[in-house]
Amino acid sequence: MVNLALGMTMNQLMAQNQVASTERIKEHVYYLTSDSLKGRETGTRGGQLAAEYLANQFDNFGLAPLAGDSYYHKFELVRKHRNSILVKSQGVLLFWPWHFFYVANYNHADTMVVKLVFAGFGTDLELEKLPIKNKALAFIAENPAEAYHTILRIKKEYGNTRFFVIFSKRSKLMEETWGYDYVLSDYQLPNDFNQRKEKYPADDWNTLPVKDSLSIYYCFPNVLKKVFSLSDKELIALAKKNRKQDFSLLQTLYQPELELTLNYKTATVDTIMAANVGGSFMGKDTMQTIVVTAHYDHLGEDFGRIYYGADDNASGTAALLESSRLIAGDYKKGIIPERNILFLALTAEELGLYGSEAFIQSNLFSKSETVLSINLDMVGRWDKKHEKNRDFVYLLTAGNKRLKWFAVGKRQINLPENFQVTHRAGLNEKRTFKYGSDHYSFFTREIPVAVFFTGLHPDYHTPNDTPDLLNYKNLTNISTVVYRYIHQVSYSKNPFGNPDKSK
Repeated sequence: MVNLALGMTMNQLMAQNQVASTERIKEHVYYLTSDSLKGRETGTRGGQLAAEYLANQFDNFGLAPLAGDSYYHKFELVRKHRNSILVKSQGVLLFWPWHFFYVANYNHADTMVVKLVFAGFGTDLELEKLPIKNKALAFIAENPAEAYHTILRIKKEYGNTRFFVIFSKRSKLMEETWGYDYVLSDYQLPNDFNQRKEKYPADDWNTLPVKDSLSIYYCFPNVLKKVFSLSDKELIALAKKNRKQDFSLLQTLYQPELELTLNYKTATVDTIMAANVGGSFMGKDTMQTIVVTAHYDHLGEDFGRIYYGADDNASGTAALLESSRLIAGDYKKGIIPERNILFLALTAEELGLYGSEAFIQSNLFSKSETVLSINLDMVGRWDKKHEKNRDFVYLLTAGNKRLKWFAVGKRQINLPENFQVTHRAGLNEKRTFKYGSDHYSFFTREIPVAVFFTGLHPDYHTPNDTPDLLNYKNLTNISTVVYRYIHQVSYSKNPFGNPDKSK
């Protein structure tokens, strides 16, 4: 029983008796994980269908639209075109794009077969002894600038256009540039993309003039060992020995046939549109808002396999919908909260928390008015620690009065029978809590957060995270607890008070 001394009104006590519907929760989960949505990847048709479903649910429940007459907060994500470059020999994949830094100055989408010749240091004396016409050349250089100078000379004198560069020592500049390129190839908010793009080192060797028609693989250490069966150190030693043997030694080295598959675009930016979906209930104090979030996106489809994301995060989205439905029931009865309640289904979480970041950077968000962020992420399964007792939820809190926000869930609401609210998560769960979900965007703005979570499991981020494996009994209990938690912090007269930075 809940103690009236905790400051609960009769309306609050009446609300504590309401419970979530397992049938409705299953309906939400099974739709969000259906094959037609193909894993709800941000920017895809499946993601759009999920957003439309959520907007329709909020509308049916009677939530006020997020912005004007729309439940959508639309935003844009951009990235440098993600190129695909594969190298095979005799049908065997030799290395992937993260084993080299590839640059070219023309768009192409094709597969070509070429012979690869090891040309030592790429000097004329070495090249004159080798059959290099229409071949790809591998040679040794000290740094990218020197390599590019050598490439321009070889192309002008011999006409070769494809090169594999081996560095005689580690090239930090090349690795740094590759790192910038890698980051720019992931979707991000336009402002972040432009700021990072400004830091990209734009040198001749990685931003090729159009007139050169070149295709260059700047290799990381020992990448070509699979081709020549010799390490970089051994290839360098061979090239030095070749100089002492009238430049004839390299002629005896095996010249493998490579299959180069390229899908490459130069300086092309890909853009996708995404949408958060939200609805709200107006409180008596319109200058205070509780934000309840859950991300609805997942990883989509890869090589024909759907990443269903039942636990991550159809489960949290279903709990968000069900708790909003229950609050809507109170609202229709005239039970008005003391402060606003915003239910926000976010996208692009899997891409880097971009849905929550986009919302916070928009004019829909007010830091001064947002008093608490409640996040629901992965509440449908259980971790190894709870194999025997699966009637539980982790309530992990951070920020001002974090102990108080835990105490609300632990002691100030009516919990289902034998249900446990705990903050004693495992190390991996605590790491995930710290940075791994949308509450982090609010926390970095000094807004206290309360996260409902049931831990990690072996099916996390695999196609095996399917709806049949969810613990619907516990998910129903969690949805009820979340509803009562929202009720307690949004309907109580003054649960916030002055910030207590000591906690």
